[in-house]
Parts: sequence; structure tokens; C-alpha cells
Amino acid sequence: MSSWSLARPSVTASAVAIVAVVVTMTWPRLDWPYPVWEQTSAQFHQQFMWTGPIAATAACWCSIARHSKGPIPAVTRDLAQLVGWFAGAYLLALSPLAVSTVINNGIGTPDPLAMLSGVLAMCAATALGYAVGAVARSMAAAPTVAAGFCTLLVLANATRGGYVTAIPVLPLEPLFGQQESLPLVVFRIALFIMITITAAGLAARSRSHRDIEPGRSRRAIRDIATYATAPVVMVTLSMIHQPVMFNVDQKPPMSCMERRDIRYCVHADNQSRLIDLVHAVDPIIVRYGTKPVSLNQIWDQALTFHPIDAGLARGLEVAWLNPDGTIHTQVPENLAGVNACDNSQRRGEELKKMSNVAADFSDYLLTGRLSGTLSAMSSTTVRQWITQHYKQLNTCTLTLDQLP
Repeated sequence: MSSWSLARPSVTASAVAIVAVVVTMTWPRLDWPYPVWEQTSAQFHQQFMWTGPIAATAACWCSIARHSKGPIPAVTRDLAQLVGWFAGAYLLALSPLAVSTVINNGIGTPDPLAMLSGVLAMCAATALGYAVGAVARSMAAAPTVAAGFCTLLVLANATRGGYVTAIPVLPLEPLFGQQESLPLVVFRIALFIMITITAAGLAARSRSHRDIEPGRSRRAIRDIATYATAPVVMVTLSMIHQPVMFNVDQKPPMSCMERRDIRYCVHADNQSRLIDLVHAVDPIIVRYGTKPVSLNQIWDQALTFHPIDAGLARGLEVAWLNPDGTIHTQVPENLAGVNACDNSQRRGEELKKMSNVAADFSDYLLTGRLSGTLSAMSSTTVRQWITQHYKQLNTCTLTLDQLP
């Protein structure tokens, strides 16, 4: 039996750690009432952020420990065991999320290629970590692998997509209405397969040399250069002309209704949430007291990823229909002039007072609560004041004598 057999604590502990990390990170999503399949599919590669370094580090450690005992291991068998444990643990931990998406009638359709890319990334990380251990033959290689993977992932996130073709974790998760680009996903699948194959080849090549063989360092450098050529060339070429990260439907299907001369529209797959959107915004309009001149329609964000005609976009507000059931719009802030005050060129005490009034009006529109600068007013008085000053309020151009 190999010195790091399946019962070895380092292998099982790493698999348990992978399960623990993924379950912890995805647990809040399990009770979302409106899960999106594109987002669930993306978790199969997004959860690589911490589990990838765990798999690579554990594989490196086991590779070093296995070599130290001799004889020369069967690399294919070793890697098959490690991939089986680590990728298997990864899939096991993600299965509750997939099941909950099915049970809660996930919106859209699964993206099997995006899912596959994440699993293959785990395979590539395991093989790469194993190869580093085979070449280095030093326990110092394991923490180096961990630090290297973590640094690479942090760098990828910091560059906001500069290495999306090579790094499994995307800097942004897809939203409903976006789909991961097919050329990007296919390239990543090909790259991770290539890394797995070349890493396994490098490990086998390194294992074929004896420890006492003269010139081992030079031969190791030559082997690394040889086996790394194909993946490096692939990544370099992808950087020259990177595929887009997400595709969007240029004519998404819509479902609409009208209330108080305001048109509400959601993506057809979100039709069950249309009435919820109306119920979320209509009380704001009631508190406002009249139909806002600057507001004609409110759209589900899933309808806004494609270019929108300027005439159609006039008077348009966006609503975020979140998978956790919450709905968010900037209607209160915009009607109360909060955003206008934030971007105002005016300064000093006058702007401060206008900003305070705008914030209090925004809170009133959202909650119906009269506080701060509005605490001495009644709802009827507030609505009358809005009718007289809605334009100045909306644009943050109130003068001191117009403040309530």
C-alpha cells in the first residue's frame, strides 16, 4: 500500500476541508426562493477560490511524502486517487446547491460546460501541485504552492478580469440575463485539460530520475520548460485577444403591467415576480403623492444588459430582483434627489442642509417614516410640499428658503 494511502489523514483531512469550505460559502444560497441556474452553475468554478489551493497544496505534500518512501510511484494511479478524493469532495459539497436550485424551480437552464470547467480546474490544480512536489522533492514546496495559488487568485480578482481565460474564478459572477461566453468556457476547459496532462507528464518525467543522478537541477529546469510550453503558449495567445466574459440576449422576452401610469416590466422568466415588483414600488409612489414626472417605467435588471434606445430609456428606473427574494430600486433616492446631491457642484452649508432633506425624504418614501427635517410635518403636508417643489427636490436645487 502506498505511503499516503486513502486512509492517510492528510488526504482525508484535505477532502473534508474542501467540503467544509464549499458548504460554508454556499449555505446561504440554499433557501433562496428564486435561484438562477447561471449563478448556480458558476459556483462550480467560483468555489475554486479557496478549495483550489487546498487541493494543490495537499497533492504537493502527498507527492513529496510518497517519493520519500520509494519505490517510484505510478503517477497515473496516484493522481487518480487524489483527483477522486478532491474533485469528488468538491462535487459532493456543491450537490446541495444544485439540488436546492432544482427544488426551488431555478430560473433559466443549467450551464454544464461552466460546471465542467470548475471540476477540471480542480483536476488541474491537483495535478499541478503533485508535479511541483515531484520536481522539488522538498517539504518547503507545499507552503510555496499554497502561497502561489492564493496570490494568483487574489491577483486575478484585483485585475478585474485580466486573466479570465487562465484563472478559474471570474472577478464577477453572472447575473440573471447574462451567460458565460461559450468561447471563454471552451478555452478554459481545453486549458485545464492541457495543464492536467502536462503536469502529469512532468511528474512522471521527474519520478523517472534518481535522486543521486548528477545534473538533476538542470534536467528539472529543462523538463519544466518543455512541459510548460503548451499551456504558456495557450495563455499568452488568449491574452492577445480575450473573449468576452458574458453574453446577453439582445431581445430578452418581457412581461409588463401598468399601475398609476407607470409601466413595470420583468424578464419573462421572472413573470411570477412582476406583482411583487409593483407592490415594492407602488407604496413609494403613493407617498410621493403624484405620478413623478421623471419616472415612466421600471424594468427588471435582466432586461437592461443589451443596448437600450435613448428614447425608450427616458424615465426608466432599474429594479434588482434578487434571488433571495428581496427587490431593490433607486426610486426613493432618485425622487428625493439623494444621488443628485451626491453629484452636486454646490458646496458648503447649503449643500449639507439639502443633502439632509434629501436623505429624510428618501427614508420617508421608502418607509413612510417622518424623521429628521420632516419630523414636524404630517404626511399630507409632505405630499403638498412635494407637489410644489418636486423638480427642485429631484435635482437637488432647492434654495434655503424652500427647505421644509
